[in-house]
Amino acid sequence: MKKEERIDILVPVYNAEIFIERCLNCLINQTYKNTRIVIVDDGSTDNSANIIKNYANLHTNIEFFAKNNEKSISKTRNFLLTKIESKYFTFFDIDDYAEPTYIEELYYAIKYNNADMSLCDKFWHKENKKLNIKKINEDRNSINFLNKQEAIAEMLSSNMYNGTVYAKLMKSSLLKNANFDPEIHYGEDLDFCFKIMQNCNKFVYLNKKLYHYIIRKNSIVNSKFKIQKVTCVDCYQNIINKVTDNEELSICAKSMQGLIAIEILYYTWRDKYKDKNLKRRLKSIIKNSIPYIRKNKRLSKLLRCTPLVWRLTKIM
Repeated sequence: MKKEERIDILVPVYNAEIFIERCLNCLINQTYKNTRIVIVDDGSTDNSANIIKNYANLHTNIEFFAKNNEKSISKTRNFLLTKIESKYFTFFDIDDYAEPTYIEELYYAIKYNNADMSLCDKFWHKENKKLNIKKINEDRNSINFLNKQEAIAEMLSSNMYNGTVYAKLMKSSLLKNANFDPEIHYGEDLDFCFKIMQNCNKFVYLNKKLYHYIIRKNSIVNSKFKIQKVTCVDCYQNIINKVTDNEELSICAKSMQGLIAIEILYYTWRDKYKDKNLKRRLKSIIKNSIPYIRKNKRLSKLLRCTPLVWRLTKIM
């Protein structure tokens, strides 16, 4: 039997002392053993660095780096990209955890199907919420093979999966000039995934929940509105500008830009943000996106009922 190929697991950390033990125990105890866990502490002010150092002293496959805090997750992830040494890599959030077979199933999917990227479904749930994992995954064992067009369309529509960097295993050779844009504060994952997907040809999607994404109290949904959140709309605009010659991808990108604009417009209303110019811009994007939302068959029926939502936004 051939030796398993090594996989780099990239983990950015900042003030996460209460999550580190669960996350690292999860990664150490994966059924796939040939992993290199690369962790960078981004200038934490709590005990994160010391906890990680103790783990690194006990486990030879953990490599620890420390850097000054630059208040940019994109710069931290770009730093991690420079540390990749293996054929495959994946990102992992220190707040989250995964099923024991997470890495193994993604690896064999990408390896034995000669794919460039493997993806899986993920749980979105609050901390300490109990789930019957076996029951949920019983009827979700199918594998989907996607070409570049299909994979990008699915991501832009947030249908099978979305544009987060988690729950994806990628070939390192596909990075080329792909990196994270520090000017995008919300949507930087989507921007990066779009860049690297353009370098891929074959994708394998596992219709199985293997990654646990934990929704925090300070998540984008719950945190107070900041003007930086609008960069997510700008991220979609950048993509729209790049896919003008591709009708399907244009429809997907324009429809999701409109839905994101609705979400951000709601945040401005909820938090009493007074910038009228911003609200006019968001409403214009929403209005122009409605025909594309109706055309995007990858969206759920609920999301395609946007005219009702648009009428509500006129009140805001």
